[in-house]
Amino acid sequence: MILHLYIENFVLIDELSLEFQKGFSAFIGETGAGKSILIDAISLLRADRASTALIAANAERAIVEGTFDLSGNRHAMRVLKEAGFDCDEEVTFTREIHRSGKSVVRIDHRIATLSLMKEVLADEIDIHGQRDSQYLLNTASHIHLLDQFLKDSELKEETRDAYHAWRELVEEKEKALQETYNESDLEFFRHEISEIESADLRENEEEELLEKEKQYKVLKNEYEKLSSILNTYDESLSAQLYETNRLVQSLDDNALFNQARTSVNDAYYGIADAMDSLRNALESMDLSEEEINSMEERLFLIQKLKRRFGHSISEILEKKEELEQRVHRILRRQDYLEEMDQKIRSAYSVFEASARKLSALRRSESGKLDEKIAVHLRDLMLEHAGFHTDIRDSEPNENGLDRVEFLISMNQGEELKPLSKTASGGELSRLMLGLKAVFTELEGIETVIFDEIDTGVSGPVASAIGRKMQELSESAQVFAVTHLSPVAASAEHHYFVSKSEENGHTHTHVRKLDQDEVIRQLAVIASGEITSASLAAAGELYERSRKS
Repeated sequence: MILHLYIENFVLIDELSLEFQKGFSAFIGETGAGKSILIDAISLLRADRASTALIAANAERAIVEGTFDLSGNRHAMRVLKEAGFDCDEEVTFTREIHRSGKSVVRIDHRIATLSLMKEVLADEIDIHGQRDSQYLLNTASHIHLLDQFLKDSELKEETRDAYHAWRELVEEKEKALQETYNESDLEFFRHEISEIESADLRENEEEELLEKEKQYKVLKNEYEKLSSILNTYDESLSAQLYETNRLVQSLDDNALFNQARTSVNDAYYGIADAMDSLRNALESMDLSEEEINSMEERLFLIQKLKRRFGHSISEILEKKEELEQRVHRILRRQDYLEEMDQKIRSAYSVFEASARKLSALRRSESGKLDEKIAVHLRDLMLEHAGFHTDIRDSEPNENGLDRVEFLISMNQGEELKPLSKTASGGELSRLMLGLKAVFTELEGIETVIFDEIDTGVSGPVASAIGRKMQELSESAQVFAVTHLSPVAASAEHHYFVSKSEENGHTHTHVRKLDQDEVIRQLAVIASGEITSASLAAAGELYERSRKS
């Protein structure tokens, strides 16, 4: 639900900050004051189209920012998490419209896309006006609404999965029927299979060879260095160092030479020992030229196969399986098609059994939905209205074997007609209110907004609309722009919208009313003036609405 709304330089609103609560909130005020501007602002957070015409005069940008409590919206939290947002249950959404045409979207003050905002808040806000054509008027959504009422998601998922399993087999057979091969194709496929098989590929083999090649390159570099060192020693230094040491050791046993004889002798044997150690290291190196050549040939072969059959060994092996299946289909085409027919029949039987079970559930329980909606319509003084969930057979699809459409008749004895083609104006608004009393909670919608849907009604009908909105607010946050005192009186929270003129410009203001102010405004709405009689009537209406 919406917790806070901030608006800046939006149409006639210079700056506005509002806090909202659970329950039913009514926006009241004189005609033309700008009540619907608030709805337009909220619709931007629902990712509706933005226009520079919405920017206030003499301003360069408009800002609409809303903070939502998404604790009850698992879909929204999942989408945010998948998009990399580490959000808590209160999330702020911002839209900026710039005079240049640039539009900026932020989620928790971090740049985001409009499509992400739309996806996150898809089930959060439902805005309804007299000419609304939202999900309730979309025939394609009726089967989903009925299924949500049934509350058997497991059976529906079972049917959907069985349908897709059956369709995959059908498509596989259709693909096979489209394939035509001759004898040369068969030989070609066999040749390619043989080529892949003869390579005797292993998963991860290429990675292992590349790592081994890398190690060999390091080893080879050290091998060449050691060989150079030992060749230099053996060919140039060994004999000279030996002769030098022999001559030094032949010097007279004299105190002047003792230190030099010892140092030279130690150095000679130290170098000799070091060379022996390096020689042993060189001899221990496993650097078979034959093995290196074999490894490089293997890598070359893998690269050659990758260029022809895939980007990895896994893809090459998958290609081999595909080729084998083609050969199988060519050699045993009729047998293959018969096998596919058997699989298809078996898969369809599974789907049909699940779909029939789901269909039986829909047909047996749809009457309960019809009666529940009928109760709400009677509450809204549409006592002659008839509602019927029409279920007919359909071609197999992921929803089963049914086509569902909501039918309505607004007058006694009138033929039932599709919902979208029946009611209009005030009747449609009341009808939609009655439907939303049932479907809002099933759809998981958190905030429902009604924009002057009570236009053209009065008296008991207006009271019925107010009570129904009050009832709806028990499961969702409800906002209503209204001109009728019985509707406004039913609200828990009231916001007064007014306008002022300054320097030739009109400005819209919104403030929350206390109880005394609410009663005064109800008196103005009902009678057009504030008198002791109108205040008494407004107070009585307000108290009666509280008790109901």
